[in-house]
Amino acid sequence: MSCGWRRLGGDSPRSEDSEDGEDTIVALLEREAELAAVEGQLARLCAATPGVSDDERARVLTLTGAAGLGKTALLYETAARAAARGCTVLYARGSEQEQESGFHVLRALLEPVLPLLDAHTQGGGTHLAAAAVGLREPACAVGPPPHAVYRALDHLLGRLAAHLAARAAPLVVLVDDVHWADSASSAWLTRFIPRAPTLPLLCVIAYDPGEARPELAELRNAAEGAQQPHALEALSAHAVDTLVRAAFEGGPDEPLFGGETSFAQECRTLTAGNPLAVTRLLDRVGEAGLKPYRDCLPRLAELAPTVCGPGFHDHLQGFGPDCVRLCWAVAVLGAAATLPLATRVAGLGAQTARRAADTLRRAQVLDMPPRTPDGTPPADEEAVCFTHPSFAGEVYRAIPSGLRTALHGQTAATLALTRPGHLASAHHLLEVHPDADSTVVAELRRAARAYAGAGAPEAAHRCLGRALSEPPARRDRPLLLYELASAALRSGCPAGAVHHLRAALAEPDCDAPVRERATRLLALAEQRSADRCPLG
Repeated sequence: MSCGWRRLGGDSPRSEDSEDGEDTIVALLEREAELAAVEGQLARLCAATPGVSDDERARVLTLTGAAGLGKTALLYETAARAAARGCTVLYARGSEQEQESGFHVLRALLEPVLPLLDAHTQGGGTHLAAAAVGLREPACAVGPPPHAVYRALDHLLGRLAAHLAARAAPLVVLVDDVHWADSASSAWLTRFIPRAPTLPLLCVIAYDPGEARPELAELRNAAEGAQQPHALEALSAHAVDTLVRAAFEGGPDEPLFGGETSFAQECRTLTAGNPLAVTRLLDRVGEAGLKPYRDCLPRLAELAPTVCGPGFHDHLQGFGPDCVRLCWAVAVLGAAATLPLATRVAGLGAQTARRAADTLRRAQVLDMPPRTPDGTPPADEEAVCFTHPSFAGEVYRAIPSGLRTALHGQTAATLALTRPGHLASAHHLLEVHPDADSTVVAELRRAARAYAGAGAPEAAHRCLGRALSEPPARRDRPLLLYELASAALRSGCPAGAVHHLRAALAEPDCDAPVRERATRLLALAEQRSADRCPLG
């Protein structure tokens, strides 16, 4: 798998470790209907002309299913087929660790086309979206309201799609794990999906419907309104039997099981037919030197819990403490993970970390570009991620809570040194224990200003709320409370704004300028609160 395939055209994102994309082919067993839908939409997209009707345009495709059912593999296959047709492919993925960041998914999605976007942010109000996509720092802390940013983003994507379509490189937008997307990106995507069918582009999203976040419910309604989702199902007994026979290089007529078919049946029972779990279990079987016979079934049952879920972390322990520490660091770093950063966060030496990374790559736990034939690292070797996003969540949740907090602190400090001014450290600071650190307060306020200026007031509110609990110096409390109230009001929480403003006015160090601004904003917040909760 790829660590985040967002290239413009280029090679297929299939695994570097397999020939002819074998891992993708395995993951796409019994996905003929979904592949046919992808192929049909790509054909319509690439054949589209400015005069076609809306009914003939490419539309939104939605893939749903639990972790491991093949959503990511289908998106990678879509990317490969789109690139083969000359399309411009943009890919981004939601992450459990970046849900608190504003527009994280959107920025990852559009990063490869920032130069093109910069050329299209003039006129028509599209300049309001510049800060959201990361083109420039906002000019002020207030920034445009979210609905204006979402509208500007739609216009910006429309311009980009038209520009690329005119150059025979139509746009394909792929968003994976939408259920983990940050709230600002999710809100934009919810509003963008109904408009996507009217644009010369194809938008394919994938999510786990089992997640219960409120943002996902709204997005699901928007996606289902555009087109009926393709719900991925578990593999049939026949498909699992095919995988088992392929793993043991048995032809269809060879009696691999000595007259017994229980081995394949047990594989399906233990994994519930989940493609990822089946293939990982068969890998474990190969590593353990098991044969597909009935007397191996007890050992098969012992291996199954280590494939996915909490047992996956237990499996990591077998690779040694260095590998575990490196995995912890990658899980905490999230999308920002590179091998040098993970090495520093894990507290490992460079050579030790390299050996651990190579071990984990061979074990298909971590994914990194391979070394060149002469043994030197390729230019893009910095990126490192788990081979499946669910592994990152399992490892993250298995880290002892106290140690996890310390790793977030170490990560924030490392990012502050290596990427000064970058927003990546902000969500790590949200996880550390309050310690009256003025540097933390300043960094969170800086991040809040950037989020507010980009039109993500909810992310700004989270940063300022955490800064208040640090706590700040007494002289800084009134202004911080005012900023927190402003973010609350812009997030649609006028009652919270009223509370913070009254607290700011009660501060003994509230000077005249802050008092004047807070008084004006309090009147507005009280009015909006009364409008939302009328008496009687």
